[in-house]
Amino acid sequence: MVILGPNTSAATRDPCYPVGGVIETRWQIETCWCSGRDDLRFCKSGAAKMIRSKKLTSGLLAGSLVFVSLYALNTFLSPTVSGSVHVSAGNTGRNLEYVREVLASSEAPASTAAAVPEASLQQLLGCVDGVATARYGQRGEFWVLYNYVRAERQPGCADSVTYTTHGDHTFLDNLVPLLKRWQGPVAMSVFAPGADWTPALAAIQHVRHCGPSAHLVRQHVTFHFYFPAKHVPKTVPRPAVDGFSHLPKANCSLSLEQAAGLGQVSYKSTHKILYPVNVGRNVAREEALTHFVLASDVELYPNPGVIPDFLGMVHGHLLQQQKANVTKKPSPPKVYPLSIFEVKENSSMPQNKTQLAAMLASKDAVPFHKHVCPNCHNVPKAAEWMALKQSEGLHVFHVGQRTGRFLHWEPIYIGTKQEPPYDERLSWEGMSDKMTQVIILCKYLKDEIFETTRS
Repeated sequence: MVILGPNTSAATRDPCYPVGGVIETRWQIETCWCSGRDDLRFCKSGAAKMIRSKKLTSGLLAGSLVFVSLYALNTFLSPTVSGSVHVSAGNTGRNLEYVREVLASSEAPASTAAAVPEASLQQLLGCVDGVATARYGQRGEFWVLYNYVRAERQPGCADSVTYTTHGDHTFLDNLVPLLKRWQGPVAMSVFAPGADWTPALAAIQHVRHCGPSAHLVRQHVTFHFYFPAKHVPKTVPRPAVDGFSHLPKANCSLSLEQAAGLGQVSYKSTHKILYPVNVGRNVAREEALTHFVLASDVELYPNPGVIPDFLGMVHGHLLQQQKANVTKKPSPPKVYPLSIFEVKENSSMPQNKTQLAAMLASKDAVPFHKHVCPNCHNVPKAAEWMALKQSEGLHVFHVGQRTGRFLHWEPIYIGTKQEPPYDERLSWEGMSDKMTQVIILCKYLKDEIFETTRS
């Protein structure tokens, strides 16, 4: 979490005046904002004073994490929409809870006490709604522009699950097919060093305004930017209050490939800059407004219906615990990994587990990275999971741990923002970039939920 606070130090008053200290989990940094300008100015080398702060501990770091396999027999990403939890990017869920309370009260017999309203998921989770605000800060050797392009819809903490991801401007073509299946909030960190800033903004505006599904991007996707302090873009417009009027106009006469300049050599490639993948992962996850997040790679598309099915399962489980007045020692923290598959380039994406099973049988789909790193996504009890036929809803299929022959498993899972962060010292090019993070985790597996990508 990043907190901006007052800073009255006069050390850097000219040419910049300090507007806030930035407190992160590892560093306290004084930053400056140049006055009288419409663009951001970043402190030169040495102008930002870094002070090592005390490490903050997360309650989830103590003990082991359990991985829960979801298995709503049709939930590798099922199309089923649960009626028990209505997920929308707003307060629709809370409105439904209010209606239920009113109906329960009005239907209660006069001679008895009014029925106790069912606790909402937000009440059971104890989470607090947040607001996405544009700001900037220094994160190690990188500058980060948080919430630079904000989604039109901002969900409550228990209204949905945020798909948190990362990439550069060459990956933005994945957003529309992802959103057609996900139908919920997405937080994306975009790496845009130097001159890559311009095509990144152009590509973002293209996916937000051009094409029949552009409204999905505007409604659901919030973009963060980050770049090395040694490779700052020449001009960075100051973010507008409305979150989008500072952006360039979209040129819909161009294709997305043309807008993103995909035929040109990128600034990142020219200057041989390593891709700091885990910085992007952590920024997107930390800035999510929802309690639950799915930290994934943007090329992986979940099956439809994951959000309502998952929240319905969690809500039902917590209600059962409440009714049973559970007072026993709390169970270890849990995360919920997804099974991942690759489909042939010209094949249609499976909509449910039944279609996935047929594609696996015809060799049109294979387990993810089967021919590259089979152990990286070797899920416990994978054969047993596939043998289960599709069913309604979402259920826990298996509780597993990352031991034995699954020691190198790098699961992608639904969890919370409080899981251990990804190691920001590792780069995409170095591979094994998720390995240190999952060493701390054990696992829950789920039925009916899966992700697919094109091979």
